[in-house]
Amino acid sequence: MADAAIHGHEHEDERGFFTRWFMSTNHKDIGILYLITSAIVGLISVCFTVYMRLELMEPGVQLMCLEGARLFPGSAECTPNGHLWNVLITGHGILMMFFVVIPALFGGFGNYFMPLQIGAPDMAFPRMNNLSYWLYVAGTTLAVCSVLAPGGNDQAGSGVGWVLYPPLSVNEAGMSMDFAIFAVHLSGASSILGAINMITTFLNMRAPGMTLFKVPLFAWSIFVTSWLILLALPVLAGAITMLLMDRNFGFTFFDPAGGGDPVLYQHILWFFGHPEVYIVVLPGFGLISHVIATFAKKPVFGYLPMVWALIAIGGIGFVVWAHHMYTVGLTLNQQAYFMLATMVIALPTGIKIFSW
Repeated sequence: MADAAIHGHEHEDERGFFTRWFMSTNHKDIGILYLITSAIVGLISVCFTVYMRLELMEPGVQLMCLEGARLFPGSAECTPNGHLWNVLITGHGILMMFFVVIPALFGGFGNYFMPLQIGAPDMAFPRMNNLSYWLYVAGTTLAVCSVLAPGGNDQAGSGVGWVLYPPLSVNEAGMSMDFAIFAVHLSGASSILGAINMITTFLNMRAPGMTLFKVPLFAWSIFVTSWLILLALPVLAGAITMLLMDRNFGFTFFDPAGGGDPVLYQHILWFFGHPEVYIVVLPGFGLISHVIATFAKKPVFGYLPMVWALIAIGGIGFVVWAHHMYTVGLTLNQQAYFMLATMVIALPTGIKIFSW
């Protein structure tokens, strides 16, 4: 708290470039760092997808060859390299999900705007804010390295898909898969620290007179998203730790031969994975509400229902995970429940859409 008190919004750091940007505890600087880094990682991910689309421009395989990847079709022999395609899909999914969208919307816009909107001088824990960013950078580095590290089929990278389903992820050779798991761990640690910081700032550092139901909707969206991160990401951490143990220490959490069950991984993953949808979309909802109100020069229509809709979306998001899993052998009663719960979550979402 004492650190936050001495960091105003107009904070002018008279130290050098390196000290300001690499050691900053100012929420605006850290928000900008998140946005710049996520933009760079986004460009890497876009390069992956552009290369994949170039391959799909014509029938057959022209670029992704076992003889060597090409930028342009050639007349030389080309043996299709499906592993490279799978590596690009895996790398694109992991980078975009964990290192572009969440850091940009939650870490970037959240850090920059949320303290301003609630009248706080800075985040509650400025040094932890800096640590959160550098954990994100470390995770990004590992994620990029996972695409280049030795993997399956005696080639670089792991091609198991961004959801890391066993038995593919358990049996994938090489250290690439382990790099990807550790990268997601670091991303999760970064997001959890950021969520703790956001929640504490929102609850304890609002300006005098800024009651809960006077807080702008974007700040509310970051607050609800923080709770989703805090509750969902440790579950994902447990799942990928179990994967790591299956891969390297002879455990059989997801191996039927040892009494495990691959479907267990899907349940744990999607218990995180569906709140993840709202971790991504709720800050976007908050931004849309703020932009519409600003350019319409009118208050947000239905402010209270919009706040309660945010909270309802966050809560219901935790009880609909298995609608990603209708093909794994759920009973009819289970399928009916998850179908109904999925329709229910459309109600608060509809409130937001029609209020705009």
